[in-house]
Amino acid sequence: METQKVSPDGRSKEEKTIRLEKDSIQYNAQDMEQHQRLDFNPSQSNTQNLNIFIKNNHDLSGKIIGVTCLEGSTERVANAEILLYFGTECKTPVHKTTSDANGNFRIEELPPGYYTICSKYDGNYWYKSYFIKVLPGQKVFESIRLRKAD
Repeated sequence: METQKVSPDGRSKEEKTIRLEKDSIQYNAQDMEQHQRLDFNPSQSNTQNLNIFIKNNHDLSGKIIGVTCLEGSTERVANAEILLYFGTECKTPVHKTTSDANGNFRIEELPPGYYTICSKYDGNYWYKSYFIKVLPGQKVFESIRLRKAD
């Protein structure tokens, strides 16, 4: 305990005892010898369920339709081999077809994107076209003009 002289009104001086255990700002009511249990391995679990239902009545696939002819004429070519590639690299075709007896061809159910179309006929005629843009639900017409190989 500590004793101080305190003047409440500033004139008279009387002694007042200040008990540090109770009157100090640093008074701590917790007994320091008390044992406490702390969980150092807390766990938390969250569960979320998300159900998404998409009803799509629209066909967003694209189509490429066209005709195969010889370059410089209107003569249509039947049974020309047509290969379709996604992008500009002509490594693995995404679709393979041949033109019908009238020289027409049709490639359906294509996802949107850029395509390259290659065609060959009779080993002597060929055609290649890059950057064919197919948008969702779009029908693209491509005229294949087969030219004689050099």
